[in-house]
Formats: sequence, structure tokens, C-alpha cells
Amino acid sequence: MNWPSWPCSQLVPSVLIVGGQVKTEQEARIDELRKQIREHDRRYYNDAAPTISDREYDRLLDELKQLEAKNTHYITPDSPTQRVGGEPLDGFRKVEHAYPMLSIDNTYNREDLKKWIERCQEALGDPIDQDGTLPGGYLAEPKIDGVAINLRYEQGLLALATTRGDGSQGDDVTQNVRTIRSIPLRLQNSENTSIPEVVEIRGEIFMPNFEFERINESFSAAGQEGFANPRNATAGTLKLLDSETVAQRKLQFLEHGRGEVLGYESATQSEFLSALGSWGIPTNPLTKPCQGIHEIWELIQEFDTHRSNLTYGVDGVVIKVDPLDLQERLGTTSRFPRWCIAYKYPAEQAATRLLQVDWQVGKTGKLTPRATMDPVFIAGTTVQHATLHNYGEILRKDIRIGDLVIIEKAGEIIPQVVRVEIAERPHKSSPIQPPTECPDCQGEIEAEHDDSGKETSRFCVNPECPAQLRERLIHFAARGQMNIDGMGEKVIHQLSGAELLNSFGDIFKLSQRREALLNLERMGEKKVNNLLAAIEAAKLRGLDRVLVGLGIRHVGSTAARVLARHYQTLEAMQLASIEEIQSFQVAGQESGIGPEIAKSLHLFLHSTAGKFVINELKEANVVLSMPIPESPEGLLAFTGKTFVVTGKLEKYTRDEIHTMVRQHGGRISGSISKKTDFLIAGEKAGSKLEKAKQLGINVLSESEFESFLHEHSP
Repeated sequence: MNWPSWPCSQLVPSVLIVGGQVKTEQEARIDELRKQIREHDRRYYNDAAPTISDREYDRLLDELKQLEAKNTHYITPDSPTQRVGGEPLDGFRKVEHAYPMLSIDNTYNREDLKKWIERCQEALGDPIDQDGTLPGGYLAEPKIDGVAINLRYEQGLLALATTRGDGSQGDDVTQNVRTIRSIPLRLQNSENTSIPEVVEIRGEIFMPNFEFERINESFSAAGQEGFANPRNATAGTLKLLDSETVAQRKLQFLEHGRGEVLGYESATQSEFLSALGSWGIPTNPLTKPCQGIHEIWELIQEFDTHRSNLTYGVDGVVIKVDPLDLQERLGTTSRFPRWCIAYKYPAEQAATRLLQVDWQVGKTGKLTPRATMDPVFIAGTTVQHATLHNYGEILRKDIRIGDLVIIEKAGEIIPQVVRVEIAERPHKSSPIQPPTECPDCQGEIEAEHDDSGKETSRFCVNPECPAQLRERLIHFAARGQMNIDGMGEKVIHQLSGAELLNSFGDIFKLSQRREALLNLERMGEKKVNNLLAAIEAAKLRGLDRVLVGLGIRHVGSTAARVLARHYQTLEAMQLASIEEIQSFQVAGQESGIGPEIAKSLHLFLHSTAGKFVINELKEANVVLSMPIPESPEGLLAFTGKTFVVTGKLEKYTRDEIHTMVRQHGGRISGSISKKTDFLIAGEKAGSKLEKAKQLGINVLSESEFESFLHEHSP
């Protein structure tokens, strides 16, 4: 038989030997394109010095996509083409942080900043000098107004991205974060610094101002309401379930800290930043070393003069102690690291004309006046409404309709009227009249007065006021309370308007109203399924979350947790007197439950409205207990004890260890200090193990921790 005379290249792809490996020409070209694209990403996002146009970049990416489509066996998870995930997510799973993601304490003036420096010196045992110098010095970096994120790389590959959440656990947003081009999917090899086995990089994801304006313009063109500010736009984008939409919004990232690190040691924060840059992680070029209060203050003023020229929002400067060993010695509080502080710039102010005032009803019935003004641009957004707080504030500041008022954004978020330009007051200005009835239900109004007899606030006292109910339901469903995903303010208003939601119990009856839900606008089958699943999950949140969610006056999250752990069940709490509630002890110390909390809780539990709500929740099988084991002595096994976990664990995940410690009353810390009681150490424990030994802290292996837990539990 005579075979056709085809060229060999058509029968077998051309092959090359690259780095000792046999590859086809197309595979070698794929490698080269990936390398080029990663390098262009680094130049664009890290160096701010692109060397090709967007069109040329897109051409390289398109070529890579076409080649990978022909060579699907050669697609890798870290390829630039794999940033956008496949199917949209159903929701975000919760992930325990290896080390807590704490907030940063704030200061607003030079004197308080100097006091912080003196506290650091005193804690470290260094002599306090007038200038506030410190061995190793400080780092100053812009405080970006974005969303905090923890990026976890394992063996150089991006394995996990989590939001801060409540500081102990956050949402897994890995699929969305992979779309952000400034975040490498694989760390670059460095000649000077090897890539760690594990490295957690903490930083800020933000939306550039120009991108924020583009998105809001597109919303406006479509007749939709835009985002209030770039931070809200960033947070909203990260929580989208469809990563393709996230990819279109061009979020960016800059580093500002570290979490867990295994297989790499650095002496200072600045040395760690240098290593990150060599691995391809974007670091802020404006971060600068400094020493002493005079130099720090000069940098703060210098940043202030330039921050309006940046493409992202900056609301302050973070000052950090640079040496990592000093950071560990300074340690943390339950909320803040002691080794850093944020200086917050004064809020930006603007003048505008007050046109009218309306009154909004809160979950407690409090009536809050809201001002409508001529639109004014302030702190990156156009503002037309501002809070006047309460009627007492209106009287104190003598605010009138028609006044020229000065507004500012409190905490750079909530606009408020700070003063009136009396000299500019028009002759036709008119006093603001307080409401004589509820603007929503037309119910009776009561005024609240301070000790001097001056009016402060007004309240709607109708227990069946629909506006109060809506606000209570919004609070109940929110994160930190029952955390019902998909039941935000707009959905609750929609359900209330459709007569599907008139009480707390109605939330848990929505599974019986499935057809009615499907008939609502923008309520497709998938959205309804997700909502009903979230409601079912909320039943298991536990007694403490229910107490916070019910919005009982003075009962916040800390008080709710203490009460739930002590009484264990709602029935036991109902049997307690006011005196008993405020007098019980935890670990031999006062519980922190004062007379105001005790009286308010007791009043709610024994009121007609409170009993009705509790019965509704019982009928819906909502868990009204706190299933935490107690020791024979009546205390939780680890009450008052602080644990640190380090190294590579074999039997348990870090999340599981953290959960066991917390369930038994213990506290998790991210650093070793004299206040640490136990270190749970896995393999490659590193510097934390050495420091624990130096301080005489009890060190437990996983099996020893397991035995210890067994011995101290009933």
C-alpha cells in the first residue's frame, strides 16, 4: 500500500528541549506567553511602569487562550487565563484565620501619637526620650480606604483568600480574588529569597477612583442606583457570586502586613516587604522608614499634601514598629495590635444649602432627622443627604431650613451637619418642626429629656409600628446576628410590602411560601433556594446570636455571649431575677453585666411582645441554647486561658483547634507574650516555639492538647 506523502510536521508536532524537558513548540510558546504576561502584570501593578499598551497586552492574552484551548492538557491553575472561575458560587464558606485579623487603633492628633510612642518605649523597657526614638525605628504607610484581605500562598501558589469578617473568621472569596490582576496566582522565584512553604499576606483590596466613576456612570445610564463610595463598591464587588462580573471591575491590591509564615524568617517588617516585592506581590512605594515623633509627624503632613493626587482613597497613615521581635514583645489586646497605630486625617468638610428635613424610624422607635441638601462633592462622592442625629442636636446647633450648613463625612462614611454659617442665614429661613406623630404609622410620639430637662430625642411608642419592625428585621438578619445571606434591607422591604414578613417568626415560615417568593420581582429559583437555605442555617446560630439579633436595648454581642455561656438556655435566663442576672461571676470575677443590661433583658423576656417573639422562634425550631460543655466545677475548661497555635498540624486543621479552644472558653492569640498560657506546636514551629521556651510557657503537641482537653472536660 502506498501511504500519502504528508510532511512530518503534520503528523507529529515539532518538539523542543527546554530546561532538560521535551516540549512541543506550542507548549514552549505557552510557557513564554505566561512568563511575558506575568512580567507585564508586575511592571503595571508593582512598578507603575507599563512597557506595552493595553491592546498589546490583550493580544498576548488572546494568543495564550487560543493555544491553551488547543492544548488543554497543559492548562495549569496559575495560568493568567484561569483567573475567572467557572460556575457562579452559591455562597461563601466561613474560614477560621490562622492568626486573628485585628483592627488598628486610631489617633487624631500629635499628642496622642506621642503618647502611643511612649507606651511602646515603656513596655519595651527602653528609656523614654523627648523625640520618641526606638531601636530599629518605625514604618509609615498610607492607610488605604478599602477592604482588608488575607492571601494564603502554599508552595508558592495562591491557595486561599479570606476577608477580615469578625476578626476570627472571614469569608472565602478566593474565586473572586483570583480575578484581580495585581495579585499573582503564583509567587515569582527570587535569587535572594526562597519562597516559603506557607506565607499569608495581608493587605487592602480597593477600587481606583476612575473605576468607581466608570461603574457608577454605567449604573446611572441603566437607571440603577450606584455605590455610595469606592469602599462600598469594593466590598460589594468582592461579595458577588459571579467572578466574571468581579473581573470586569478592575479591583487592585496593596500589601500591608503578614499572617502565618512557615519556612521564612525576617527580622523586620521592611525586610519582609522587600521579600514580597521580589516574589511579585505589590507593595506600596509610599511606605517609608522613620524615627521619632518629629520625623513621623513630617511624613504625616507630607502624605496629606499628596493624597488627593492618588488614584485611591487614603484616610490616614499607619505607623508600625519595624522590628518583628519588638512587635511580638508588645503583643496585642483583644482588638488591636499594640505595635501599630493609625493617625486619621480630619474629615473633609463642604458647605451646602439645607432644603428640607424628613424623619426616619429606627428599630427602637427613635426618630432620626435626615437633611436633604443641594448636592455637594465631598470625600470622593456626591452627597445630598446627611444625618442631624436627633432633635436635641437641631436645637443645640440652631439648624434651620434654608441655612448654609457645613457637612463632613464622619469616619469618611456617614455625612453629618457639623455647624451652621449663621452669618449667611437668609431672612426666609424657618425653624425645623419636630414630628407630633410617627411619620410611618401615625402613632403616638414621646420625647426623651436629659437630666437638665432639655429634649434630646423623640420616639414612636407604637409596638406594632411597621417601620420599627422592618428595622428590627434588618438588624436580626444582618451579619453578626443571624447572618442570613440574601436577606438584606431591599429584600426585607420587598417581603414586607408583599405581606410575607410581619414578624421574626415569619422569616422561618418563608419555606412554606415558596411560590409567593418566586412570584416576586428579581426572585428567581436559585435566589429563592439560596435564601431558604440561609434561613435554615440561621436556626443553628445559637442563643448568643439570637439575643443580639433581637435588638434588646443595651445587650450587645459581648454581653450576649457572656449571658448565653452562663445560662446555657433561654428558659434558665427567663427564671433569673434582675439581681441574679447582674451579680453572677465568670472565673471568679464580675461578669460585666451591669444593672442597665440586666433590667433591659429582664423587661424584654417578661414583656408580652418578648414572650410572643420567643414563642415564635420556639415554634420555628430556632436553637435557643448554647451547646458549650462545662467542667465539673461549672466553668469552661479553658476559661481565662490564652492559646497560640503555630507550625504545621497533622491531626487537626488550625480551624478545628481554634474552635475547640473557643468552645471551651479559651482565647486565641496570634503572638507569644507573657500573657500566653499555652502554645500548641506542630512541625516547623520556628521562632514562636523558641520564644515560648524562653518565657516558660507550656508547650503542647496535638496529642498532648487532645489529652489535656479530655482531662479537663466532663
